[in-house]
Amino acid sequence: MLVDSMRELDELRVLQYSVEMMAEGISSLEIFDKLLEGISEVDALYEAGRYFIADLIMAGHILKSVMTKVLVFRGFEEYSSFGTVVIATVRGDIHELGKNVITELLKSNGFTVYDLGADAAIESIVRAVREYSPHILILSGTLKKSADEMAACVRALKTTGLCERLRLIVGGGAVTPQTALELGADAYSASVKDCLKTCYDFMLQATGETLKNG
Repeated sequence: MLVDSMRELDELRVLQYSVEMMAEGISSLEIFDKLLEGISEVDALYEAGRYFIADLIMAGHILKSVMTKVLVFRGFEEYSSFGTVVIATVRGDIHELGKNVITELLKSNGFTVYDLGADAAIESIVRAVREYSPHILILSGTLKKSADEMAACVRALKTTGLCERLRLIVGGGAVTPQTALELGADAYSASVKDCLKTCYDFMLQATGETLKNG
């Protein structure tokens, strides 16, 4: 019922079912996984052309509402937000629809996001990481050459020592799980839902909690 209500973007029912599940002794992490299952179905409807960006943002709003009003995750009180993210489509690549969707979804879920746009130069990415001290850096690219640009960016970050204090997520048509490993990324994102879950997972790990594999 919770997954169905999330898919239907029914905020009141999602809140109601979440409260009932908590009262039954179901853990916040289990409820969170169910909510993400619903987000996945919303994402699938978006990919099928039946939902739009506004629907993805609404799903994110509902998820944030449940997390702030119902669920209990120890440790987030030390952050002004769930986490800070820098995101960019790498230099030479102007594809940014997926990046824009992820940016809005992360913002609506309580993350502070600095979007560097498309065709972002390595120098601007390094400068943003130094200036904003993000917990997470997301690099996106669709063109085949974008994987090489991501690799160059990672090398530049390592040279400055900035890689040691952040988690790197890569995504887009330019990369696969295998190339993500070769790039030294901490995670590969195949979808909006995967990216959101990974960002939450990283922040929960930072506070001593770990989401279940699901």
